[in-house]
Amino acid sequence: MSTPSRSYRTVRWVAKEISETWFREHGAIETDNIPEEGGVLFAAWHPGSLIDPLVMISTLPGQITFIAKHTLFKVPILGKVMKAAGARPIYRSIDKEHIEGDRKKGNQAVINTVSDILVDQGRCVIFPEGVSHLSSQPERVKTGPARMLLLAIRRAREKGVPEPVLVPVGLHYSDPNKFRERALVEVHSPMNIPPLPGENGAPEPSEQMISDFGKEEANDRAWVQYVTENLGGELQRTSHGLESWEDRKLLWRTRGLVSVHRNRAEGRNRKATFEEAVLGARRMRAAWLYLQETDPNRANELRSKVELHAKIMQSYGLSEYELYDRNKRPGLLSMISAMIQFIWCWIWMLGLITWSALIGSYPPYRIAGPIAAKSAEDEPYALGTKKIAVAFMLLPIWWIFVSFPIAWLLAGTSSPVWAILEQGALGFLKPTITSVPWLLLAFIIMPLWSVGARLHLRLWQRSVRAMQTLRRWFRLRDGSIPWNELSESQVELAKILDSIGRSLVLPGDSDWIDPPSGEDDHSMVSVRN
Repeated sequence: MSTPSRSYRTVRWVAKEISETWFREHGAIETDNIPEEGGVLFAAWHPGSLIDPLVMISTLPGQITFIAKHTLFKVPILGKVMKAAGARPIYRSIDKEHIEGDRKKGNQAVINTVSDILVDQGRCVIFPEGVSHLSSQPERVKTGPARMLLLAIRRAREKGVPEPVLVPVGLHYSDPNKFRERALVEVHSPMNIPPLPGENGAPEPSEQMISDFGKEEANDRAWVQYVTENLGGELQRTSHGLESWEDRKLLWRTRGLVSVHRNRAEGRNRKATFEEAVLGARRMRAAWLYLQETDPNRANELRSKVELHAKIMQSYGLSEYELYDRNKRPGLLSMISAMIQFIWCWIWMLGLITWSALIGSYPPYRIAGPIAAKSAEDEPYALGTKKIAVAFMLLPIWWIFVSFPIAWLLAGTSSPVWAILEQGALGFLKPTITSVPWLLLAFIIMPLWSVGARLHLRLWQRSVRAMQTLRRWFRLRDGSIPWNELSESQVELAKILDSIGRSLVLPGDSDWIDPPSGEDDHSMVSVRN
């Protein structure tokens, strides 16, 4: 693996800073599935517009070359950032009105370039669907990745270097368009690639294909079609694709039911991490699809029960974990501790930290939201990206704009601020602060706005946890919720679901075997002896 260039390292640092601010939890798992030698072509579904490459740059090791639609390279600032990151343009048929010249020649040039990168043991990312979207499962996969891989393997064999591999990647978000949600990049094992066209065991073309294109090209087309179909199946599996978002929400509700039940059985008292939650959702999906095939009546009965339970829980505004943990009522000491933490956080937040965050970040944050919503009317899948992009442009402008008047108010000898403060306890600070030229102080203040905003987020997070404890303390005692009835219903349903899960071999079990490339998880589910 080559050392990333300086420009790429700069872009990655910026991407990490943005990701850590936008998401409260993000990371990558199973990165040991990435081969140490040979080129790697990562393929992922595309639910989050430019947030997808942002998260992947932040978390995947090494230097990654992205394949992106060519229109993005014409966007001011963004185009330069993408070039600095080493991204390559792809010309889509749906963008033909914006394309100058021959689209096919442009795409062939990209295929040649990506193949050369893979032969040189580089790493590339492509989104095979070609478009970002809001679908609950991947869209139709394009043939580009298979064509790139075929050419790269042939060139690698000619040069006698390790052959490149195609690695599916799962991108999981609690919500990519909302601030302070969670994200996870899940690297899967390289796909099994069939023998190359013309070799024994290679995919066979139809007679019609041979008649239309000739034997050699037909062999290539059959190989590309086979790999593309398998990649579509892999993306469906790695993205936990389901028919609708209602199905996905119900899946995650069911996962929560089983999770709190197992926490209770094993004596754990913490919520699942997002990594654990994603694995739990994968297990639940595999079991659900397996039941739909083998026992549809039972599957539909369980679905009805989970839907009814979810509807009742939502009517009370309860999470599964909150109901499960009700017996561990916060005692008096926990309540006092939470109150102290809440007050301690807000003492700081009402002081310098939050004032600096409000002055330095709140105005552009409030302005960015409506602008992003307006610009994303035709591209709702890109709302999160638009918010980040608008804020990324507005924040530095605002920091420059606001730093000079604030510096003058603090360090100007004739500032009206000191006419008030020198009468109080802070008057002794005037000689020290006013000794600094206010123009110099403005440049010192500029980078501190972002520091104040980051500290504010951390304090806010702690205060929210403390407030949740206080809220639960009062809610458990006000008599407005039928805790016993809800708890009995939760336990009964969770036991049924858990018993089904324990009776099956599912992803994450020690005896689980991943399905062949292109097959879904439920094809490998079996009844445990």
